[in-house]
Amino acid sequence: MLFLMVALALPAYAVQSLGDDFVESWTTRDGLPHSTINGIGQTLDGYLWLATWEGIARYDGHEFRLYRRDDIPGLGDDSVRALHIGPHGDLWAGSARGGIVRWHDGRWDSRPPVDGLITDLLEEPAGRLWVATLRGGLVRIDTNGRRAVVDGEHGLPSDTVNALARDARGRIWVATSQGLARIDGDRAVPADITGLSAGPVFSLFPLADGGLLVGTEHGALVVANGVVGLLHPDLATRTATRIWRDPSGVTWVGTNNAGLARVDGDRIEWLDAPDGLPNNRVLALGRDDEGSLWVGTNGGLVRLRAAPIHTYTRQQGLADDFVRATLVTRDGQLWIGSGQGLDRMDPATGAITRIGLGTRLADASVLALAEDASGDVLVGTFHDGLLRLHGDAIVDAITMDDGLPSNEVRALLAAHDGRIWIGTKQGVVVHDDASQRVYGAHDGLPAEFVQALHEDADGAIWVGTSAGAAVIRNARASAVDLRPTDAQYVYGFVPSAGGDALWLATDRGLVRVARDGGPPRRVARAEGLPFEKIFAAVPDAQGRLWLTGNEGIARLRMAELEDVAAGRRARIDVHLFGRADGMASAQANGGSMPAATLDTAGKLWVATAIGVVRLDPDAAVRHPLPLPPVAIERFEVDGRERDPHTASALAPGDHRIVVRFVAPTLINAQRVHYRYRLDGLASSWIDLGTSREVQFTSLPPRAFHLRIEAWVPGEPEVSHGGLEFSITPYWWQRAEVWVVIVLFAIVLLGLAYGARVGQLRHTERRLRGLVDERTHALQVQTRIAERLARTDALTLLSNRRALDQALENQELEHLAQGHPVALMLVDVDGFKPINDLHGHAAGDIALQGVADVIRAHARQHDIAARWGGDEFALLLVDCTLEQALSVAERIRSAVEVIDCEPFAPGFNVTASVGVAWSRGRAHSASLRTLVPRADEALYRAKREGRNRVRAAVEPEPAA
Repeated sequence: MLFLMVALALPAYAVQSLGDDFVESWTTRDGLPHSTINGIGQTLDGYLWLATWEGIARYDGHEFRLYRRDDIPGLGDDSVRALHIGPHGDLWAGSARGGIVRWHDGRWDSRPPVDGLITDLLEEPAGRLWVATLRGGLVRIDTNGRRAVVDGEHGLPSDTVNALARDARGRIWVATSQGLARIDGDRAVPADITGLSAGPVFSLFPLADGGLLVGTEHGALVVANGVVGLLHPDLATRTATRIWRDPSGVTWVGTNNAGLARVDGDRIEWLDAPDGLPNNRVLALGRDDEGSLWVGTNGGLVRLRAAPIHTYTRQQGLADDFVRATLVTRDGQLWIGSGQGLDRMDPATGAITRIGLGTRLADASVLALAEDASGDVLVGTFHDGLLRLHGDAIVDAITMDDGLPSNEVRALLAAHDGRIWIGTKQGVVVHDDASQRVYGAHDGLPAEFVQALHEDADGAIWVGTSAGAAVIRNARASAVDLRPTDAQYVYGFVPSAGGDALWLATDRGLVRVARDGGPPRRVARAEGLPFEKIFAAVPDAQGRLWLTGNEGIARLRMAELEDVAAGRRARIDVHLFGRADGMASAQANGGSMPAATLDTAGKLWVATAIGVVRLDPDAAVRHPLPLPPVAIERFEVDGRERDPHTASALAPGDHRIVVRFVAPTLINAQRVHYRYRLDGLASSWIDLGTSREVQFTSLPPRAFHLRIEAWVPGEPEVSHGGLEFSITPYWWQRAEVWVVIVLFAIVLLGLAYGARVGQLRHTERRLRGLVDERTHALQVQTRIAERLARTDALTLLSNRRALDQALENQELEHLAQGHPVALMLVDVDGFKPINDLHGHAAGDIALQGVADVIRAHARQHDIAARWGGDEFALLLVDCTLEQALSVAERIRSAVEVIDCEPFAPGFNVTASVGVAWSRGRAHSASLRTLVPRADEALYRAKREGRNRVRAAVEPEPAA
């Protein structure tokens, strides 16, 4: 009965075949507490719940959280077989020792246990609960707590109950080991159904028309109007352990040892272990409110869902999962080059044929593909040069022995004049039957590592390299000036909509290069692109442009791209597709060609790190899914978890508060972005990206309201959540205490006045001194709290927030007026291996060591801060560029000699430093421009080999 409320609300599904579904699986390696999934359910807050032999697991789209008997009073045992979503959205669970618990409104409660292992639970709309047991029959629990047992003495065919169901007429059906029964009052009556024989019944599913689906050891049966029929003849010899029917009429049948069947009318399809099921024994089924079908097996959890993207891997017959190149030839066939060979696929049927078995192609790493005018397929390889295929046979080869500068061929182009252009890692070669010429760096190429080739409408050849692009006209190569765009790697070329320019796919976004030689225009993240390293750009007939990169596949309109380049538009509307849309890996591959292509039916094929993916552009319009409210998953104070529902007032003092949260969407989990605002401390929102945790330290005593918003970029809906808490002040921080003190002082003054004026004055001075002392102490505490809120807890340097405020501080700008200012960004080189190999504690020690070095070299009026992660910043006021570079070099040298042996043996820490300097306001250089310039200098230091200092050039003042 799991997911029943959700199922009745879902629309019909458009999946036409089991092969159209995207299959994902989770096992104990992915965080499941046990490989056997006995039950599945989804609560109204979006969480997915699993019943296992090691407790109840809750999945939020990111990770599993386990609840055991120690976490749930009344559960009684970690072994949980029964899970049920009630008509009001509550989660019910039953354990092997008869424990009955409920998740209601974010908390667990329980009911008194029953005898024996609970196999199923069913709550009626009025609140009455039915509890099925393994050998104790059926227990009815009324809303007033009164209980009644229905067992063999009360008409039940067997005391072993396997499943329960409530049909559309409100009748309760009971599946037992000896047959099917129906509850009539306080008794059970055997099902009076023609054709239903006695024997074990394992599962039930009520139909909207009042019928019933029944799972037996002789297949899945359909009960309608008192008559039973076989759902499908192929199931007659299968034990149907679980049954589920979609609103569209498609029925899913889980079996004892044959996997999962999909039945649509007379058509039946199977999904078993070779197709992606962790195990062929299915124990649980259900759809969630995002349309996915979840399958619990003896070996783990599986999700099936319709997706616009279908992935083909070695499991479907590819030579290797790591695909580098895709090519559609004129006959409509798709050629797929991978790390272990070459395959040909018929896109219409998905049939895959391995090419070159028994030849050098059998295990060759294929990097490039092309088709020449005769229909031969040209294959560029990693070690074997260029191979020519006629049909499926190798008929020619061009290698270093034939004049190639390298056997590593990453780009191929069959030009209109019949010549073949071959891009290698040591230059580009133009080849025909009579001659061959090599172009290299000495001929005008910006670099000899060639990874893209393109022929424009005038017959000019464009070459993409690892250090820019070049164009070859009339046998002369000239480099394209891409320096204004900061682009280096050029992965592909696309003609502009008007044909007057080329768009270059680069490592810094899309770059528009006019064919008449005008300045290049770059479109990147700031203009809306979801990623900047673009491996392929493929236009389609509908005016869309498809981009591939390490974060998936992006779709945009070519007209909007041209408008942004022309300044008519600020941003592009982009849709990003990734794992949530069917990609086994969101990492598309590049540095080879073609990395993506369209077939004759208009479908997009993309080379990825796990297989080749097919995307149907016309079916790739994803309708936004509603985001559940943001849920507070963990509220931790000083290392101890507290109930977020009863957070209320915290004890006086400084606290370390950690809040974890999530909008529990099961499909879009990796796409959701978050931001927060802590009312009571700040009025501005702070973006977190995809991070789901915030931490606060040294908050002042007052009331706080943590507000959290979640959204999926590119989709309009915003989800909200929050948490209210307060920090109690010490007694001497309370306002009423100060009122008492003041009143007491007034009384004393009144009494003293009547005695002696001199004593009155003395007492007045004493009391005023006391008040001033206490006031000063309170001010000191407040300043300490404010300072700690701007201090990085690990390094005790200022945090980024403090430095940002310093950069915006009017007093600092006044101080800097007419004086030079320098900003230094310091990034620790090679920090990640320390964390990976020696743990985060060693990494923290390394960061503290670097912070100590920076602190030691900072002057009293300088500001040293931890910029974030393994990056630090130092703001120097009244400092020349030479002085700043000298300080930077001393810091770099001091970091280099940090002794890592005590905490990370074998490692040496170094630092790269970027310095930006401004002469002062008189030269129109704002302090805020220092950050991007220092960051650019730091990037240059990294790029040039790390462990060095580089300075940014100050922009010339405006005329």
